[in-house]
Amino acid sequence: MKFFATSSTRKVKTGPVIKRLLVRCPSTAKLTATGQTIEEQLWTAAKVKTPKFTCPHCRQVHTWTKKDVVLAR
Repeated sequence: MKFFATSSTRKVKTGPVIKRLLVRCPSTAKLTATGQTIEEQLWTAAKVKTPKFTCPHCRQVHTWTKKDVVLAR
């Protein structure tokens, strides 16, 4: 009986790599999703205004800048 596939073929992903924008809560230091996504290639040239969101960890409203963002899958 075989439990694992023996072929070593992997699917190659093509197309843009979409990343989620995460921001660290200044009160709890936990990462929080902003609800926004971006193509990874476009991130370096992207201009970000000063958005706000209500943090689910501390229930406060935070503003964030581009330098505060962590890109995640």
